[in-house]
Amino acid sequence: MRPIFKGNTPQLNGVDKIVTDYKDWRSDLIERIGNYCCYCNMILNDSPQVEHVVPKNPQTDQPAGDLLAWENMLLACGPCNREKGNKPHTSETHYMPDKNNTHLVFEYFVVSILTNREQKAGLVRAFSTLGFDQLNKANNTISLLGLNTIKVNPRATDLRWKYRAEAWFSANEVWRTAWNNGLISVSDFTPLLLDAAKSKGFFSIWFKAFDDVPQIKIALINGFKGTDSNSFENIEPFNPKNRNPENVVDTI
Repeated sequence: MRPIFKGNTPQLNGVDKIVTDYKDWRSDLIERIGNYCCYCNMILNDSPQVEHVVPKNPQTDQPAGDLLAWENMLLACGPCNREKGNKPHTSETHYMPDKNNTHLVFEYFVVSILTNREQKAGLVRAFSTLGFDQLNKANNTISLLGLNTIKVNPRATDLRWKYRAEAWFSANEVWRTAWNNGLISVSDFTPLLLDAAKSKGFFSIWFKAFDDVPQIKIALINGFKGTDSNSFENIEPFNPKNRNPENVVDTI
């Protein structure tokens, strides 16, 4: 999951922008963090949804998030937004891409699924190296967003598993193989790969596929707008690092 930084409230004529409908933040969010779901990282080619980080209509005895404040807005795909809904979550129980270096929390893998034809599903799991409390938070986040939901039927609209698998195979089987085989000149390779990665989404899949190639890693960090640069070292090899080192309980 890509760690993001969307910055302070956008300004209009030198003052903080004020909206009367939370959906009016959509273009600002796309400009700041790109047209990707902040949670599953799927590209949002159509209908990006403005999502309240803290639900505007919470469950009983839960705090309500600000209806219009920039600080409470992210972009989401329909499946992530619906799954998350108004379920309670806090920084003590879940990982959020605008607060944590979520790239250090989740890894991606592909499995075969039983259908009437051969299909692959891209799934998410917590890194096994996480501590006990961190592992619980990571699994809580996967459950909150339904990241491993697989629905295979003609009317299914939740295809996160499908697009995740496609990105995984493109990154690992196509582009990494091309890099290893030297099929494209080094000077041409980086911009071409970046175009492919941005068109597929799923930043962390691409970053992992090239975790030993610094020039690709920094291109991905800079190329996916809104990626939190402070979640990565600013010198080679540009490895991910803890975003909240002052938090002695959970440094991620």
